[in-house]
Amino acid sequence: MVLAGLVSYLFAYSVTQHTNILQITNERNLNCGAGDNKVTNGYVNLKNGNLFFSLFQGKGEAKHNGLVIQFEGGPGATAFDYPFIGAGPCQLVPDGEPSLSGLVPAPYPWTDYANLLVVDYPIGAGWSYNTSEQNPGSTSDTAAEEFDDSLQIILKQWPKFQDQPIILSTLSYGGTTGSHIASTVLKRNNEAKENFWSARIIKQFDQLLFGNPFADAMSEIYAQWDVVCNTEPKAYNETICSHFRDDLTKCLDKLRYLDEIENTGELRLDAMKYCVQTPEIRFELPIYNRYHKSKPKCFPSNLCFWWMGMLTDLMNSQEMREWLGVTNHIERWWYAGPAMFRFINNADHMQNAYKLLQPVLESGTRLLVYSGLEDTMVPYIGTESWMNRLPNPYLKAFRESETQKVSNDLFRGTVINPGSDLTLIGIDEAGHLVEETHAALTQEMIRVAVQGKNYNPI
Repeated sequence: MVLAGLVSYLFAYSVTQHTNILQITNERNLNCGAGDNKVTNGYVNLKNGNLFFSLFQGKGEAKHNGLVIQFEGGPGATAFDYPFIGAGPCQLVPDGEPSLSGLVPAPYPWTDYANLLVVDYPIGAGWSYNTSEQNPGSTSDTAAEEFDDSLQIILKQWPKFQDQPIILSTLSYGGTTGSHIASTVLKRNNEAKENFWSARIIKQFDQLLFGNPFADAMSEIYAQWDVVCNTEPKAYNETICSHFRDDLTKCLDKLRYLDEIENTGELRLDAMKYCVQTPEIRFELPIYNRYHKSKPKCFPSNLCFWWMGMLTDLMNSQEMREWLGVTNHIERWWYAGPAMFRFINNADHMQNAYKLLQPVLESGTRLLVYSGLEDTMVPYIGTESWMNRLPNPYLKAFRESETQKVSNDLFRGTVINPGSDLTLIGIDEAGHLVEETHAALTQEMIRVAVQGKNYNPI
């Protein structure tokens, strides 16, 4: 059953008691001086909660090119920074007003080349929510099933996307949650093919676009220590680095046990004691901004991004609530909501999700990974490490491909295995959020992705 059309807030609240329903809360035009841009907002009402989305229609013929699904990391962070810092048609600017009228045309919007579906995933991020009677997924595997349920409903509501390329775009912890999502979609597709009576829409992702992805705890935690304590300028003094070094051995030992012997919630929580540093250590003590080491240190972490406060004000304004059509009983929009605490309390990040990508790549899905070389939260060298160990049809070519330095008008950095369906790109002068500083580059990645290729900087 699909419910479409503009509904009142009262009815919006009552419909959440039903499941597997798509509820459109508002259809609006977003106009910031560059023409009207159609945006459809709504909820996918599931058994365990309600997933909020905004569908930014591609401009002109771009609405026929493909669908880019954007969600974020955290775990449990909203996806609404990307559409308002450059990926959408209208964006915030540092000296502007955090209001709809204060938005300006984005110079490199993804909607020039594709439709953009922004999802507040998992349930509990941004405007997504659950009632006290609902129990949403608190680990990447269970939340991935909710994502797949939502995707099926969206594909039925907009059948045109069944025949268009679908790109799954995410960043940071999205390397873990995105790997689970791609794996779950493939597994359910294969199960449906064996079931003659299945009503499932068989649709696989054409490409995974992972930015600075945390997909293997062991690789990334070791790389973090190596970058902040062994690479100039060192983020910490020798006393703190010595403490890291002592904990690192215990951390890696516990992660290996989780990977090779037994993986339980209790063991994951035990590993966290040695593997995860406090926010004060991560952001207050280093000499630079851990998200972009060329910038001054920032604490608390929400001060690390100029747009964080503006986005929070924008999303919580009454005009934005009405424009999106969010339900009245949701008191406040949070960049990182209850979902973050659920995932952390389950130590979900103590895993090596990259291994889930093997059958996904074997099925024909492309993987393009890009990483800002100034990022020390998810360092490039950790990502390169797990990509060098990911079993897949392209592994031999990837391992044998030399790192190439590239410099042109659009791109400056490194590339491994260019022109293939498995590529790693390192971007000079970029930090954790490449979209913020290299909007033209990420737009080009989208343009090429909907054409059925991985972006090649050479």
